[in-house]
Amino acid sequence: MKIAIFTETYFPFISGVVTHIETLKKGLEAQGHKVLIVTLDPKTKEHYVKDGILYCPSMPLKKIYGYGVANPVNLRRLAFIKAFNPDIIHIQTEFTMGLFGLFCAKRLKKPVVYTLHTMYDDYLFYVAPGKRMQKLVKPGAHWYFRRIAKRATEIIGPSTKVVEFLRRCGVERHVNIIPNTVDLSDFMVENVDPKEIAATKEKLGIRPGDISLFFVGRLGKEKSLDTLIDLFTENFAGESPYKLFIVGDGPEAAALRQQVAQRKMKDQIHLLGRVDHDLLPPYFQACDLFATASLSEINSISMLEAMASGLYVVQRLDPYNRAQISEGVNGDIFTDSKGFANIVRSWAAKSDEEKIALRQTVSDTTRRYGEEEFTRAVLDVYHRAILGYRE
Repeated sequence: MKIAIFTETYFPFISGVVTHIETLKKGLEAQGHKVLIVTLDPKTKEHYVKDGILYCPSMPLKKIYGYGVANPVNLRRLAFIKAFNPDIIHIQTEFTMGLFGLFCAKRLKKPVVYTLHTMYDDYLFYVAPGKRMQKLVKPGAHWYFRRIAKRATEIIGPSTKVVEFLRRCGVERHVNIIPNTVDLSDFMVENVDPKEIAATKEKLGIRPGDISLFFVGRLGKEKSLDTLIDLFTENFAGESPYKLFIVGDGPEAAALRQQVAQRKMKDQIHLLGRVDHDLLPPYFQACDLFATASLSEINSISMLEAMASGLYVVQRLDPYNRAQISEGVNGDIFTDSKGFANIVRSWAAKSDEEKIALRQTVSDTTRRYGEEEFTRAVLDVYHRAILGYRE
């Protein structure tokens, strides 16, 4: 089977969606299928294909780090897709490349599979500043996503949270729930060199007896990192063994650094900037807990990587995404500042033996996220799309 996957961003840009697509690409190719990734590249002026990836010229969006924009109707670009002649068009975005994927599907008479990765109600501030403006924009945004879903032959979502969002948009279609998976082998407790972990601890200034919290992801407002910084400050300011490390880049980087400085927490809260994905495993394992206050996640990939690394998760309550955590097994959920502190201090009070055992238990919970099962589930959707396609 030939599959064309359309996405706004791809490597070297790092995000959960990019990691998800790379995992799918590898899984499909391992089973003998051919994959063409179609993405934007603000650094090129010409369309070109390299290593199974069609790079398309675009203008960068300064406000949304890592993203670009281009004309979704482009005959030059269409010629590359026509030459590849896909059996399935799989759009992983609703914008430039997603619209172009729908254009290709209509012109080439191909079925479309649409994966929704994002709860866009949490991202409206990028286009509509202020809650009043966001309230005015939301009905139009819901109409837009309803139109995208209507044009798809099949829809995939990584959790029931996607179903809830699409129902709010007025979409009553069936949604195939396929949880995210990634190749977690590089993150597993037993697969990271202890010398690399020790070197990373020294680099980060983590000493014996420290309790280190970790977050990795895009530094955008939707991640609520300002809330996480405030929660940490309220409960652990002045307690030097407690440290918070934040890895990532994005539009909120400067504001978050300023917030840390204003709270006088530079000795305890460290923004490390962007770290290449293949260098992340020892960073995860140098730390103790993965902490997040984000309410915009849909089966978070960085959380999966953290759990594979054995990090107990401290997660802010999100009723539509709580299934990713088995409370008391691989993490706990808090609703307020006191609850956040209680989870962290409870973990810190455990003996070294209990911490080691819990780390292994947390890592073991991720072994159910198999790449083969994930790829097989997506292929099932592809086959249904082909059988159910109507021009």
